[in-house]
Amino acid sequence: MNHRPDDEDPLLKIAARRAVRRLREDAETPEFGRLLLYQAASAAGDALIAIALAGSLFFSVPDADARDRVALYLLLTMAPFAIIAPFLAAFLDRHRGGMRFAMVISVVGRAILAWLLSSRLNSFYLFPIAFGVLMLSRASLVVRGAFLPQLIPEGRTLVNANASLSRTAALAAIVAGPVGIGLAKWPGPGTELMFAMLIYLIGVIPALRLPRMHGRRAREETITARAGARVVTVRQALVAAAGLRFLVGFLVFHLAFAFRRENFSSLGLGLLVGSAAVGGLFGAILAPRLRRALKEEGIIITSLLVAGVAGLVVGRWFSPVSAGALVFAFGIASGAGKVAFDSIVQRDAPEGARGWAFARFESGLQFAWVAGALVPLLPTIPAGPGVFAVGVGANLLAILYTAGRHRLGSKSSP
Repeated sequence: MNHRPDDEDPLLKIAARRAVRRLREDAETPEFGRLLLYQAASAAGDALIAIALAGSLFFSVPDADARDRVALYLLLTMAPFAIIAPFLAAFLDRHRGGMRFAMVISVVGRAILAWLLSSRLNSFYLFPIAFGVLMLSRASLVVRGAFLPQLIPEGRTLVNANASLSRTAALAAIVAGPVGIGLAKWPGPGTELMFAMLIYLIGVIPALRLPRMHGRRAREETITARAGARVVTVRQALVAAAGLRFLVGFLVFHLAFAFRRENFSSLGLGLLVGSAAVGGLFGAILAPRLRRALKEEGIIITSLLVAGVAGLVVGRWFSPVSAGALVFAFGIASGAGKVAFDSIVQRDAPEGARGWAFARFESGLQFAWVAGALVPLLPTIPAGPGVFAVGVGANLLAILYTAGRHRLGSKSSP
């Protein structure tokens, strides 16, 4: 059964109103509200950068050149963590006061790079500049994950707080996306990137007003904390989250090339980006509600099953409309799953190792996404069978993660 856009608008409006109402409640806590404003500026700027890069790297060049450019871009996305993660982790875990400084540097640096990129989209400088944007964006995620437990409003759970950040990011991307696409069409991508620069600079204000954490940890304390961050619950959740991220990376470029073969170009890109953003918003809204009945681990299992069932159904009856529904379902799954994974790390990793844990785990998740995205660049995979394989993979991950949790529960029971 096909759904008209008019049928979905009320659902989106209701979800958006609820998300905005909850964000207003969160913003009543000053410190957490500033983190939300920072997240909004960061996510909106990143969405604008992604739109500009998509046009230059993918839709504006022949197929062979698109594959080469995307492959180079994907390899560059792995480099930021390989370079910055060890240094950032050591810095954050030993110098708590550096968290606020790192967040300011992240948005200021991306603002400068967006300005530089605005006049260099058609040159080779695009790639090192994109590399810098990615490095600073991922560094911001690491710092945010380590910083969050100190800013949670009283009476709120980690799942609730992480979900608020995810809702903020999704709403910012939904608002910035159409504006970015419009500016990229006219006056052009250079103007869109200048707008991204301004959005990033707005994030400097709340970042500067975040509290400064005092104290420097001894090396021995940091080493002990890192050993405690390798608990089984975190390792199991990391494998499940990395598997889902691999499937998401594959799906994004598998569908992008499928849409390209059908000459959907920017229309297809808009459908994919819009569906993913709205799905991520719904995932962030649903995660706290699921937490009332399930633990964080249960949210991850549910997310994998939603993605798996959607993949099997859409793979069997593939069309551009069903592809949009699939991306929406994966947006829900990845949004809720990421909220749950971050909460598990914050729950089970010692406070002295959270910077190290998020740097290391975000590196692993990014590598998984890139590995999945590289697969569609090799052979041409038919759209339907490729999506069906994604559904099979997600269901297998759900089964394996459930079995691992059951085995762990059996060992811990008397």
